[in-house]
Amino acid sequence: MKKKIAITKGDGIGPEVVNEGIKILKTISNYTDIELEFEEAPVGGNIWKKTGESLPEKSFEIIKKSDAILFGAIGMPDLPQGVAESAILRLRQELDLYVNLRPIKLYDQLKDRCPLKEEFIGDGIDIIIVRENTEGLYANIGGFLKDEVAVNSMIYTKQGCERIIKYAYEFAKIHKHTKITSVDKANVLKPSQMWRNIFKDIGEQYSNIEQENYYIDAFCQWLIRTPYNFQTVVTGNLFGDIISDEGAFIVGSLGMASSGNIHPGQVSLYEPIHGSAPDIAGQNIANPIGTILSVKLMMEESFNMQDIGKEINKAVEISLNKGRTIDIKNKELKTLSTQEMGDLISNILKNQLKV
Repeated sequence: MKKKIAITKGDGIGPEVVNEGIKILKTISNYTDIELEFEEAPVGGNIWKKTGESLPEKSFEIIKKSDAILFGAIGMPDLPQGVAESAILRLRQELDLYVNLRPIKLYDQLKDRCPLKEEFIGDGIDIIIVRENTEGLYANIGGFLKDEVAVNSMIYTKQGCERIIKYAYEFAKIHKHTKITSVDKANVLKPSQMWRNIFKDIGEQYSNIEQENYYIDAFCQWLIRTPYNFQTVVTGNLFGDIISDEGAFIVGSLGMASSGNIHPGQVSLYEPIHGSAPDIAGQNIANPIGTILSVKLMMEESFNMQDIGKEINKAVEISLNKGRTIDIKNKELKTLSTQEMGDLISNILKNQLKV
């Protein structure tokens, strides 16, 4: 099987962590029957400085012709606000990447990095956040009125709600989750009221899955108090953005968190959820695991290679007993650079795939 992957390294620490993701992809290509080829598609602040476009048409064409995209963080402090970030929003809209998958998993090896007490960790934290990715406030409908009023409209469509909620129920079913949680603000917002009604209607088709509703403010509290109580969580664009960052912090570091911007059966984009972190760029200290786990999602969701996903996950687990980057450091383990962490995981994965 041959697949083409577009590589977008981005800004700040983006190139550093993406390079480690490429190591994993090359290991997979070398030791399995999937043949991967790569083509770079520059996107973000650095290319904007050269061309005046954060998503040049040449890059967009490369992306559209690929089977998947490995995407680095974008954004630079010396650019006008939102200039670089507009590229990812355009990709989500024009490629219709309506699913944003964000796993929130606390590895047993990282319990020492979790800010919660043992009683709040319970039997463990392993949540998948299914975030609607093309509507809501991020649909970018609005603007400035005479520089005195700024407006963004929260747009929910029936089709948009139905397809993401249906996806979440199917995800829960496939992964044998017994409960699905919807997060909204239906006590105040009309779009959330429509969302909740659709969640209930679709839920009637899945009688074996327990359904529950939380308001966003309450959920943010319970995510800290009883994170072990959640499995599949489905929510809108803004709320998903917020709770996935909160979730990433409680499992050790933003550097551990992966994501997939997905349209099932079409080209999809995989990236860590962290930003470009310009304050540590070029220092070779960023955590590449979020990017490596994004490769795991790519294997599972775009290429239907769940076995390879499991091997990547296993390699990450083993590596956390051997060394850590500075954001998840442990005084009893060696502190590794970005490249050393990537090498460690790649070598472990290589040995697993060779068996």
